[in-house]
Amino acid sequence: MNVWKMGIVAAGSALVLAACGSSSGGGGGGSSCNPTGGSASGSSASTVKIVSDPDTVGKFDPTTLTVAAGQSVEWDFADSSGTPHTVTADDGSFDSCSQTSGKFVVTFSKAGDVKYHCTLHAQMLGTVKVS
Repeated sequence: MNVWKMGIVAAGSALVLAACGSSSGGGGGGSSCNPTGGSASGSSASTVKIVSDPDTVGKFDPTTLTVAAGQSVEWDFADSSGTPHTVTADDGSFDSCSQTSGKFVVTFSKAGDVKYHCTLHAQMLGTVKVS
């Protein structure tokens, strides 16, 4: 009986770990919190910095970024104040979880506008325009 219970726990753990795989924006599917992000391939990644702002709690810089389908975007958690932020797609396709440092990468596979926000700071909004 204990072996059976251990098998269920192992299977459940595998499902949780699978849900935290690398993010792929614009491909649909549910949100998975992936604090380490995926990996960008070479020079095809564009960067959005998450920085402190004297007028607000923080901001995405730039707020709008245009990339080609298949290109990656890397968010750099560079807020020098140490304030935590998230990068969360409005459509739920990706979520970085709350972070104070590090990077988060999403590869965008479909053309269209992908709006995102920080779940901790309502005024922090951004858009990735995928062509």
